Amino acid sequence: MTESHKKIEVKNANIANSIMAGLAGVVAGGAAVAAAVVMSDKKNQKKVSDVLVGAKEKVTEFLDTVHPQPIVEKVVAKVENKV
Repeated sequence: MTESHKKIEVKNANIANSIMAGLAGVVAGGAAVAAAVVMSDKKNQKKVSDVLVGAKEKVTEFLDTVHPQPIVEKVVAKVENKV
C-alpha cells in the first residue's frame, strides 16, 4: 500500500469517526429532550419519584437482610475478640 493510500484511509476513518460522534450527540440530545418533556408533567414526576423511593426501600431492605450488622460493628467485634 502506498503512502497516499494510507493517508486516504486515515482521512476516511476520521470522517467516519466524526459522523459517528455526531450521530451519538443527536441521539443523546434527543433522549435528553424526551426526558425533559416527560418530566415536565407533574403526574410523571410523581410516578418517577414513587418508583425511585420504592427502589431505594427495596435495596435498603435487601442490604439489611444480607448485612444485618453493619460492617463497622463486625470489624470492632473482631478487634475486641483479638485483644
